[in-house]
Amino acid sequence: MKVRLLLTLAALSCAVPALRAEDTMKAIRADQIVWQNDTTFKGLQYANLLGDPAKAELIVSVVKLPPNFKIPLQPILGRKS
Repeated sequence: MKVRLLLTLAALSCAVPALRAEDTMKAIRADQIVWQNDTTFKGLQYANLLGDPAKAELIVSVVKLPPNFKIPLQPILGRKS
């Protein structure tokens, strides 16, 4: 009895967020994407599909890299070489 109740509650807790996600899903075609040139790296383009990067919220971005683009390494703060 307790196991069945726990399994039912677990299933419901997983189903509720999935039902909410259907309301916010949005399909975007490739011709609808607005690409912007990056100011730091020449040839790199990006597009923000969802959210505002200036705010503390979820964002979805896509990046286009030019051929043979090498991503520069970022130094790890506090690490001594």
